[in-house]
Amino acid sequence: MVQLIKLEIEGFGKFAKETPIDFDEGINFITGLNEAGKSTVLEAISASIFKYTKGQIEPFLCWKNNETCRTALTYRTDKAEIFKIISDYKSGKRKLEKIENGRAKEIATADKNISPFLKEHFGFDDRKVFENTAFIRQSQIAILEDNLVKNKIRDMIEEVFAGRAESSATKALAKINKVAKDSFKEIDILEKEKGELNEKLKSAEKTRGLVIEDSGELEGIGTKLAERVTKLENLEKNKILFDEKEKLLGEDKHLNEQIKKVDELIETLSEDREISTKTTSDKTVGIILIVIGSLILLIGSLIIGVGAIIGIPLIIWGLIKLRQKEEIQKPVQRDNGKLQRYSSEKKELINKKAINENRLEKYKLVNFNINDFDELETLRKEVKSLESRKVELRTSIKTTTTLVESPEEVKEKLDSIEENQRELNRKVEEYKLAAHFLELAESEVHHKFTPAIEKNSKQILKEITNGRYSDLKIAEDTLDIKIKEPEVKEYIDVSYLSQGTRDQLYFTLRTVMSDLLSGNTNIPLILDDPFHNFDNVRLAKTMNTINEIAKNKQIILISHRPYHQEFKNFACKTIEL
Repeated sequence: MVQLIKLEIEGFGKFAKETPIDFDEGINFITGLNEAGKSTVLEAISASIFKYTKGQIEPFLCWKNNETCRTALTYRTDKAEIFKIISDYKSGKRKLEKIENGRAKEIATADKNISPFLKEHFGFDDRKVFENTAFIRQSQIAILEDNLVKNKIRDMIEEVFAGRAESSATKALAKINKVAKDSFKEIDILEKEKGELNEKLKSAEKTRGLVIEDSGELEGIGTKLAERVTKLENLEKNKILFDEKEKLLGEDKHLNEQIKKVDELIETLSEDREISTKTTSDKTVGIILIVIGSLILLIGSLIIGVGAIIGIPLIIWGLIKLRQKEEIQKPVQRDNGKLQRYSSEKKELINKKAINENRLEKYKLVNFNINDFDELETLRKEVKSLESRKVELRTSIKTTTTLVESPEEVKEKLDSIEENQRELNRKVEEYKLAAHFLELAESEVHHKFTPAIEKNSKQILKEITNGRYSDLKIAEDTLDIKIKEPEVKEYIDVSYLSQGTRDQLYFTLRTVMSDLLSGNTNIPLILDDPFHNFDNVRLAKTMNTINEIAKNKQIILISHRPYHQEFKNFACKTIEL
């Protein structure tokens, strides 16, 4: 028999401070007012044995102690070994210890190592299955309070067997068939997608061909452009040198002209010169010529024609002489100041020329003819055209590769779809196989458990109903339950029973199944106020039955009903919260 020895909780639910709760063998009665934390104790037991997820533990984090959330459960196994499982939900650490001679020895700290021990000790590794086996709650009794009692009790049996009603064999079969049907639909959808992707793959491969062509052209243009750019750069460098050479030649020509002018000025300034000045002419010669001419003209009048021919020219010549002035040459002195200044200027110009000629020396091999000018202009246009085409191709390739999926990407999607199809087909086959075996298993489980439930339920049912009901039948195929009515001596549907009798029937079935499912691991039976609706007669009979059960099983009973004194009277230990 597995026995809980001690529960320690701190920062869990309403228990802000460290609270120890000791358990004895037999019946342990936990009582207290509403909201005292009775149900929290049960959650703490479950949270100790099974690790809660973050979402599961959040409702139990204590707002009065936000630094701690710890549970520790000490228990004795059916082999009389004592263990302690400690769960710290703030740090996320768990630890299993073995208690020997009052000393704790660490057994495991990792969940994967702890879980096998707990499964061995308590018989289950699934929290829901464990709770459905060990716990009987008031909320579960309440599910019978409607007109569909027959189905509720049947679902209860399947819930205990499977861990939850939704996983019952019948519902599982329906789910499997639905999943298989949905899988076929998904396969068809994938087949349609595959057809679309095959068309897309063809388009992508065609686009890839165009991209390859553009890439090849881009590579060729890149090579050609590099050659043209190199040649253009060389020509432009040579053109710059040629322009510099022409500039220096122009400067040299200008210097030569300046030097020549300075030389002329210097030569002019270096010569001895006389300046002619005009003075008043000598009138004597003119007067004589005029007089002679007049006389000849006068005498010649006697000889017709001769006087005029000789006399007139003499008169004219005399008049010219009268008007003519005599030039006189006067010597002029040199301007040595200007001569010296021009000589200095000439030296400066000669120095500049020498420097210019020295600079021209490195350009003597530089040449740039009319063909070079034509080629330069042609290269510039060609480079510009090639660069424009290069940008165009790059943009086209980038746009295509960015907006259009590559054949590899499309193929990857196709492979994924085909893999999904294979997986779905495999699952469909598995679903068919699972459905087949589940049908067989359901039939086997029903065949195995229903006779045992019927057999073990009769004595308990008889005791808690004060001998009124003692015989029931469970249909192996449908799990429908019928109970023998003593008055008519016929089996009637449970829906005809009173609410109190249905509660007793539910308690009987749950108690019996707890023993059947736990097998050799005799785990405690935890009752969370399942007798809330029982009258005094039913409660007294049920308490006698619990006393009998407690001889071989630890029982933890929680209740806050007004007459809880009756529970105290037969409990081995009472725990007040």
